[in-house]
Amino acid sequence: MEERIIVTLTTYSKRIGNIPTILETIFKQTVPPDFVVLNLAYDEVIPDDVKKYINTHPIEVNRVPDTKVYKKLIPTLKKYPHDAIISIDDDWLYPKEMIEDFVHIHKRYPNYPISGNHAVAFGFQCHCGCASLTKAEYFEGCLEMIDEEVIKHCKCDDIVYTYFANKSGHPYIRTKGLYFSNMIPYNGGDGYSLSLVDELRVISESFEYLSLRFGQMKELVHPYIKDAYFADFLGDLCKLSYEKQLRRESEKTLKSSLSFRLGNILLSPFRIIRYNLFSKKE
Repeated sequence: MEERIIVTLTTYSKRIGNIPTILETIFKQTVPPDFVVLNLAYDEVIPDDVKKYINTHPIEVNRVPDTKVYKKLIPTLKKYPHDAIISIDDDWLYPKEMIEDFVHIHKRYPNYPISGNHAVAFGFQCHCGCASLTKAEYFEGCLEMIDEEVIKHCKCDDIVYTYFANKSGHPYIRTKGLYFSNMIPYNGGDGYSLSLVDELRVISESFEYLSLRFGQMKELVHPYIKDAYFADFLGDLCKLSYEKQLRRESEKTLKSSLSFRLGNILLSPFRIIRYNLFSKKE
């Protein structure tokens, strides 16, 4: 069977009203998907206007357990293991060439998942939650490892997908931001609502849990490809430099926080005792 292009997403009560507007930007793509899969929790109620839109478009409603952000992608990968799956969010409007760009890269490099944004963490190109192209085969059996414990401990699903793709020998391709700068937040959506400090903490905690439980990722590096879609060496250096800058800024924010200052005050007597003890030894 010929590989199909399927767009997958999830939503919940606060954002389900966004679905018609978001999906209009998908169905009006220069290369539209074969169909869309909307993964909804069993108890999610579909409003009448959204139901009407769903019934008049190639949208499959797939009822699944409520695994939060994980239900956007995993159920679709398992249900359609031989197709190319583009995951999207329910609070962004997408530029009309996005799927065409994904398909272009996917045809040239069919053995690698594609991230729509040049996002680096721990030196690895990361899955981008806003939109990425993935296939079940890129995880080579690792999908079953994303169990309740992983979902409980790893709040950053992007890092989970990145980890298992790398571990399976299918690292995400380094792209320039294919579409990210052309996306528009919709109806109050901000893509990622955590503060910088919380974001880095969630990413680090997720990565640490996966590494301790399943071992380190393979250190796989893609060659630099002369193509307008891909990041070059200079781009990577800039991105890594930016990542270091974010960490420095987060440390400054953390050190200026009330909890950090209070902790320092409480620890001061112990620091004095330790200093005196070491001074006497010398």
